[in-house]
Formats: sequence, structure tokens, C-alpha cells
Amino acid sequence: MSNKLTVKWIKPPPKNLDSAMEVSDFNVHWHAQDDVEVTTLFHYKDIKSKTILGGTGVAKRVTRGNPREVFPEVSKRLNAKKDHFYNKWLRAKQMFNQSTPFNRASNDTFNYFVNSFGMTPKRFAEKTGVENSVLFRELKGQRKLSLDKAITYAKALGCDPVDLLFEKQTCRLWGSVDLFNMHAAGNEDYWIGQIKPAPSVSEGTPEGGLLSTDQLIPVPRDIYRPEIKAILIDSLGSHLHNHFVYYYKSDSADNYLENKLVVVGRDVPELEEFGMETMQYFFGILKIEKGKQQIYNPEPTAEKALIATGPFSFIAPVVSMVKRGAMKKDMSYFESIEQAEQIKEAEAKIFEAQQKVHKELEKQLEKLQIDLKKLNDLTEQDKKKIKRGLNLEKIFKGVDEIPEYIRKKVG
Repeated sequence: MSNKLTVKWIKPPPKNLDSAMEVSDFNVHWHAQDDVEVTTLFHYKDIKSKTILGGTGVAKRVTRGNPREVFPEVSKRLNAKKDHFYNKWLRAKQMFNQSTPFNRASNDTFNYFVNSFGMTPKRFAEKTGVENSVLFRELKGQRKLSLDKAITYAKALGCDPVDLLFEKQTCRLWGSVDLFNMHAAGNEDYWIGQIKPAPSVSEGTPEGGLLSTDQLIPVPRDIYRPEIKAILIDSLGSHLHNHFVYYYKSDSADNYLENKLVVVGRDVPELEEFGMETMQYFFGILKIEKGKQQIYNPEPTAEKALIATGPFSFIAPVVSMVKRGAMKKDMSYFESIEQAEQIKEAEAKIFEAQQKVHKELEKQLEKLQIDLKKLNDLTEQDKKKIKRGLNLEKIFKGVDEIPEYIRKKVG
């Protein structure tokens, strides 16, 4: 199909519509790298409805073509639903891009940053000095960002240059684990610490929506490999609750991972005759006791300590655990990036002041012939002498000048 931009109603609203339509949802389908289709769903009050309160009508509009044209076309008329559309768009694109792990970022990411979090194209142009004609071509995807441009633009947008150059790394979230309770799913019972398919986090939450079997979640770039897997700890009351657990699929069952967090697989052929999955997966700490492989609960307050006993078909080390939502980039993230220089300067001032205090303290104690280890034994009179000698007001003068909103981020 031609990737020329087309916009058409497949279910148009009534011609005599006398009430405003509201965007309710989107369906995004990637046909090819240069061909994407977005169906926008609208709701409106149906004046022909026979109910007392009036019913709701649905209209559908399809926008299809090259992604660099479709994204701005759909998003330009959105307000409250802009983030919802962007999340749907990203998920569809990530599903399409799974086969190739490293993809150059398309213009939609740059377009989104320039039109979100208090930024506008006009303000961005004023901040960077970029010509409007150049910015227009970059927002439309007609001109790729260079490394130098990405660094310059990232400073203005308060984001990481990598976000403007490359797509996010993702992997499929295939299961969840509860460290306190058993769960039943279909014909199977899932024991404490046993991983069950389809995580159970409700849709519409601020941190990413429904975590279902086809959910893709972000992966920190420094641990990404094509074979990386992820599960969710869904265990309310545990200090590990709502953490993503990342591990690499392994065929090894070596014992060198003793006392480490692992994901293991145990084959139970007898389950096949009951129509059940023969491979059971567990998450926990590997222990070797009297030559036996055992998995223990990593949650210290759980009643059940021993989760599973081997032998295991594979033992995969956990390479990272990340709190759900920690990688989400909200307004505070962009503020912090924009304030990066101020934060670093503040950290340097505080560190320098602490070093000066330590050196001055050593001098004062040397004068009084007092051991640094015996500070608790000082008399009140000695403490006053030391404080006068330290001249703390002078040392911390630079620290006191740090704005309060920066101090809160430095600590």
C-alpha cells in the first residue's frame, strides 16, 4: 500500500450533530516500518436515543500513512488524551520493532517531547535558536537529528539525548509471583514463590496500565540482551512488591549461584496427563543443603521459607530489579535534568564544605589534644571551644546560598 497520508471516517458522526465529540480511545496497528494505521474512537451524545437521559454514539476515524506524518496528524487535536495516545503508539511500535533490538528513534518521540511537559514548538525554538523551517522538518521526520543536535536539544527539553536518537529497549513481561499467598489459575494452583503467567495489575494505573501477557516493559540499556526475560513481584506487604525482576534465559543448572536471587525451572512430567504445563518456574534465593538444590523465600516476613526443592532444569541469575514506575519519565524527571548543572554544583559545594569541616575539626582536636574517636566524651566547654574554632558559618556560607528546591534533590 502507498504510504501517502489518508484520513477518512469509517463510521462518521451524524451530519446534524449538535453536541461536541470527545476522543475516547485509539487502536494503533503497524503494518510496515513506513505504514501505520490509527483508528480514533469518538463518543458523542446521541440525540436520537429513546432513553430518558440520552444515549452515546460512537464515531471512528482512520488515519493511515507514514508514521512521521500520522503521529502529528492524530496528536495535533488532542489535549487530555495526548499521553494515552502516545502510550498506545509506543506499545504498538515496540511490538512491531521486537525483531530488531536497536532502532533509530522516529520523529514521534521528538515531537512528543516538544509538545509536552510545558514545552511548545515556539518556546523550544526560542530556547535553542533553531530556525522554524528547520524545526518543522525535524518534527515531521524529514530531517534526522545528529548526535550534536540531540545533545543540544536534550538540554533544552530536559531529557536524555539517547531518548531522541534511539527507541527504548523493551522485553515481554511474562509472569508474576506472590511471596505470601497461593493462587489458582485455570486447572493449576500456583504455590508461594511459583511464577504464574499473566501478571495481575489493573489497567489504567499511572505507571503503565494493564500488565498482561503481551505487555512490553522498558529494560535498562546496560543490561539489555535479546534473551532477557522479566517477571513482576505482585506481593502486597512485601518490601519487594511491585518490582520488575530481570533475568537471562539459561540452560545451565550450576550451583555457583548459591545464596543469590535466581529464577529456576523444574520439570514435572507427571503433570502432562492432567493437561497442565510440565515446567514449573520459581523465584527466590538458591541454597545448596546436603547436595540438594533448594529455593528459599526472599521475603523475610513470609511464613513459608522453603519454596521449592530441585533438581532444577535451569537456574538463571537475576541481573536487576527495578521498582515499577521508577523508569517512568514525569515532570519531576524533566525538571531534574534541566537543573542538572545546579544539582552538580550544589553537590560539589556540600562535599567541599564537609571536607573543610573535617579538616578543621582535626586541627581543633589536635590543639586540645583530644582523640577523634573520643568525641562522645567531650565536655560542653570543649564543644563550645571547638565550634568557635570551626567557624561553621563561614564554611557553610556557600551551602546556605543553594536554593531550597535544589537542596531537596541533593539531600
